[in-house]
Amino acid sequence: MLKGLATVVVLLMIIATDTVQVQGFPSGKKTVRVQNDLDGGTLLYLHCRSKDNDLGLHVLATQTYQEWSFHDNVSGTTLFWCKFQFDGVAEVSFEIYSAKTDDSQCGSQCWRSIRKDGAYFYDEYKKIWVRRYSW
Repeated sequence: MLKGLATVVVLLMIIATDTVQVQGFPSGKKTVRVQNDLDGGTLLYLHCRSKDNDLGLHVLATQTYQEWSFHDNVSGTTLFWCKFQFDGVAEVSFEIYSAKTDDSQCGSQCWRSIRKDGAYFYDEYKKIWVRRYSW
């Protein structure tokens, strides 16, 4: 019984450590950054949330961003989605971060760029921007 309890305590300590990644367990802290890269001074209305957190409405001027940091949950199901609205585009909503799909593209920097032709996601490992959503 004591050996089992000690094993659980050690595993919890490993999970809580940002610098250690164990296969099948969440890695370190993630930072999602959503930047307004719309031209012409277009304002971006951004409202992001998860199951547990409502990050509120933010109005981003061109070349400004909103960011937040978190740790993926133990089950690997962390999910944030956002609603966006700006001139000429009706309100759109999509997943801005999903542990299941984004863990292979961002270790700690989960950067997003909202542009006039779509939403781009930065692949931290390949060092490239990829358009994931179009409008």
